[in-house]
Amino acid sequence: MRPQTRTEPRSTVSFALALGVHALLIAVLFFAISWKTRPPAPVVAELWTPPPPPKAAPRPEPPKPAPVPEPKVEPKVEPKPPPKVDIALEREKEIRRLEELERKRREDERKRKELEQKQLEEKKRKEEEAARRLEAERKRKEEEARAKAEREKQRIAEEERLKRELDELRQRRTNEQLARDLASAPAAARSGVPVPGDPGATNEYRARIAAKIRGNVVLPPEFAGNPEAEFEVQQLPSGDIVSVKLARSSGNRQLDAAWERAILKSSPLPLPTNRDVFQATLRLRFRPVEER
Repeated sequence: MRPQTRTEPRSTVSFALALGVHALLIAVLFFAISWKTRPPAPVVAELWTPPPPPKAAPRPEPPKPAPVPEPKVEPKVEPKPPPKVDIALEREKEIRRLEELERKRREDERKRKELEQKQLEEKKRKEEEAARRLEAERKRKEEEARAKAEREKQRIAEEERLKRELDELRQRRTNEQLARDLASAPAAARSGVPVPGDPGATNEYRARIAAKIRGNVVLPPEFAGNPEAEFEVQQLPSGDIVSVKLARSSGNRQLDAAWERAILKSSPLPLPTNRDVFQATLRLRFRPVEER
């Protein structure tokens, strides 16, 4: 900003204008009064012998002009001398003030940019930290799932191994017990042939076995028709099932598996009232809908 130069006071111009206005006012008043006090024009008359004229009335004296007031002269006001100003000093001060303002503006701008940069860096750091935490959590969960799956796989393998060993042990013991029981069982029971002359006991025995197995079967939701499956069942004299073998499939694997599970679940099988009709080997046939 450039310093403004001081102008002279306008008192001189105002004084001159005032004098002019008063002079104009005096001139107007003077001409107005002179026009109003102008004497009347002279009268011209012929002389003849008239009767003696009446005594003329005294001629009125013209009015005296009103005194013109003297214009009031205002005292001349001397303008105050402007204070002496060191223009160079004022200019230097103004320049320093502007430089200080510009320095402060630049400093504020620098601080504002530094604050924005810090905020951006802090935001980026938090986002990266959150992303690292999420990645670490994802890897941890994947590792836990992998370890859990591996443990489950090992557990299933161990259970299968123990089951195979237990089945082999049970099979050996069952075979040994079967051999001992068959050695002490009647000849009809060892051969699997029912005792002649008591078919009613045999039918009642097989009907009880079929009823128990049907009570444990869970048929699949969908199958076509009424197919028949035949199983060969080995049992001990106590009714405990030794083995189940599918002799003839129904054509539906789910249906065959359902009947096999029901047979195993029914162990031990019901024993006959007449021990002579006991059969170590049974041939059992099943249909979803029992025929009458």
